[in-house]
Amino acid sequence: MHLILNILWGFLIFYPITMSMVYLVGSILYFFIIERKLKKGEDMSSSEGITFMIPCYNEGDTIEETIKNLEALSYPKKEIIIVNDGSSDNTSETVKELNKIYNFRFVDLPENQGKAQALNTAVKFAKYDYIMCIDADTLIEDDAPYYMVNHFVKDPTLGAVTGNPRIRNKSSLLAKIQTIEYASMVGSIKRAQTMNGYVNTISGVFTLFNKKALEAVNYWDIDMITEDIAVSWKFHLAGYGIRYEPRALCWMLVPETVSGLWKQRVRWAQGGHEVLLRDFKAMLKKPNFFLWFLFIEQIISVVWVYSILLLLFLSLLNINFLDFYYYEYQFTLFLLSSFLLTFTNIIQFSVALFIDSKYERKNWIYIFFLSWYPTFYWFINALVVIFALPKAMKRKKGAFATWSSPDRGNIQS
Repeated sequence: MHLILNILWGFLIFYPITMSMVYLVGSILYFFIIERKLKKGEDMSSSEGITFMIPCYNEGDTIEETIKNLEALSYPKKEIIIVNDGSSDNTSETVKELNKIYNFRFVDLPENQGKAQALNTAVKFAKYDYIMCIDADTLIEDDAPYYMVNHFVKDPTLGAVTGNPRIRNKSSLLAKIQTIEYASMVGSIKRAQTMNGYVNTISGVFTLFNKKALEAVNYWDIDMITEDIAVSWKFHLAGYGIRYEPRALCWMLVPETVSGLWKQRVRWAQGGHEVLLRDFKAMLKKPNFFLWFLFIEQIISVVWVYSILLLLFLSLLNINFLDFYYYEYQFTLFLLSSFLLTFTNIIQFSVALFIDSKYERKNWIYIFFLSWYPTFYWFINALVVIFALPKAMKRKKGAFATWSSPDRGNIQS
């Protein structure tokens, strides 16, 4: 029993440390090989057309600002399609009034059938070869479309180019934590995965697609809770690449309530599990070391969480309430593992923030959160996996994966 407990402890300690080191090394390699050569303001021209698509559900408070942002973009060859997916608020009325002022196509669906179905509806009207999907609370930088579309010009085998999301609302503690997360953890993961050759998932909030690649994989899946993760893996399996463009910035709103953040992260985790369950057999037929590395890492991350539960269960079975040395040993082991994980993550986050600082220098003021953010990150991710896996296993194939009103935080921040 002690041997099993020691093995579990070792796995629980060294898995997150190992992955932090992978992300750290990958980020550094990406920076020196690719990112430091990228210049702001270059390639600011394109003859390619882009269709901007915004699916929305109960976005009456945010949609106007997003439409105005897209209308003001200097990108010369563009069209805008707004899809209201059966909203229960004033989204439809707001968009109809804006349509009297701005030139865009409005598709008003009577029933909420989910983001994927809204995108599948909108893409039927798209006249250009490249599709930019953004969320209804998102503002994109004027130069972002140029950087992104030029990747397709250089490499027609790409399925998508995903951008670099930033946080608009930063007044609350939760928003500040997510600011650090996106600037450090999310950014370092995408940089490292780019060096591996496969980015796990696009950013659903802001991505440019090759319409021919979308058609080849039969567009978005209506029965997957996270359409961005699902279509990313369809691209991987079909041989289409995904590229990360750190210069392509967008500004989005994040949840500022615990319940809002919890719902968002459970949905993300459920979407990841659904893909693992759906694509496992297909992966067995795809002998690709680098893709397998990414897929297996996703599986191990789930195993890691349930290993925590197993360790707790075995520890309770093995506990001797009168054995002081047992408590001392377990407590020492816990402190050692916490110290190693925190130390490793602080190094990773510091390097990631340094690399990312060229895009948003003021993020350095949030460095205070580096010391305890690793605990928050791994703890919240462990909890959401436990709750999300049963949901993923109960997924109804073919049924619409509808969405609910999102938590957009404090829009005035």
